[in-house]
Amino acid sequence: MSLSQSPTLFNPEFFKSNHGKAYNKAITVIEKALFENVLISTRGNMTKAAEILGINRGTLRKKLIALGLHHFQKES
Repeated sequence: MSLSQSPTLFNPEFFKSNHGKAYNKAITVIEKALFENVLISTRGNMTKAAEILGINRGTLRKKLIALGLHHFQKES
């Protein structure tokens, strides 16, 4: 199913409650789901996740912190 076919993700209430910030909120929702799922599929391996996403591992780490997903990072 494509995002445009999703009955609940970006409904009229989403746009009403996020007026003026809908774009940034939508990007955050999509990025969070993307990063959660790639890290689950790689069993938390950030190097593999970054490779799959085509981004630098440091960028992935920063995004995880910004999105509140730092719990996926393994402690040193």
